Amino acid sequence: MDAPAADPREMDVQAGMRIATDATFPPFHYIDELGEATGFDIELARELAWRAGYVPEVLVVPYDELFVDLLLGRHDVVAATTGITPEREQTYLFTRPYFDTCQAALVRTGKGEPRSLADLVGRRVGAAGSGTSVLAMDNMPGVIPILLSEREVTEDTISDDGSVPALENGDIDALIVDEMDAVDATRLSNGRLRVLREPVALEQYAMVLAPNNIRMKRALEKALVAMQEDGSLEQLQRDFGLYRGDDWPIDLP
Repeated sequence: MDAPAADPREMDVQAGMRIATDATFPPFHYIDELGEATGFDIELARELAWRAGYVPEVLVVPYDELFVDLLLGRHDVVAATTGITPEREQTYLFTRPYFDTCQAALVRTGKGEPRSLADLVGRRVGAAGSGTSVLAMDNMPGVIPILLSEREVTEDTISDDGSVPALENGDIDALIVDEMDAVDATRLSNGRLRVLREPVALEQYAMVLAPNNIRMKRALEKALVAMQEDGSLEQLQRDFGLYRGDDWPIDLP
């Protein structure tokens, strides 16, 4: 009989791993009621670090500094729902994906409102930030693109109660936003909003490292495969409410 696998926390660790996040996107990364950084990305990164033989240290860093500081060596890993894109891959090193998601279209309900992506042709479509939501909007043929904000946050566009002022005031006819934000807004809107079933753009989140940090990338990927195989990755998704049930309103492949 094979000997049981050693608990990584009882192994001799190689070094520390500085994990950076902006902690602005629950349930993936946020500050809890005790003032501590947590969330799916953060707890996953911590577990991957332990399994890879590193001692994790979590740093909360403003978004504008996350990737600059990564290249400067001020931290080792960015765990902040970063989508893999060809442009980013030219500068940074990505692990294999740990979460498949999408950019989705949030619209108003009612007669004459869009019911499919095809219905958005000729209409005003908005997105906020400077990341994958804007990229997805810019790649939608025939729409009138509206840049709502240059900030990489959703607080300006989606309120805590799920309201979307720019959408509900008629400034735009659809908002392109991360899947989880779109579903949350729909469920909080009391029927005022809906999310289209077709994804606007598929996206995969991964941990990000500096381009020369190949050894750490390989160690994290080995740990991630182990978590996928032993079921602990799925359990972590369930713990943070990220497991999609049969009533999920978006059709993901």
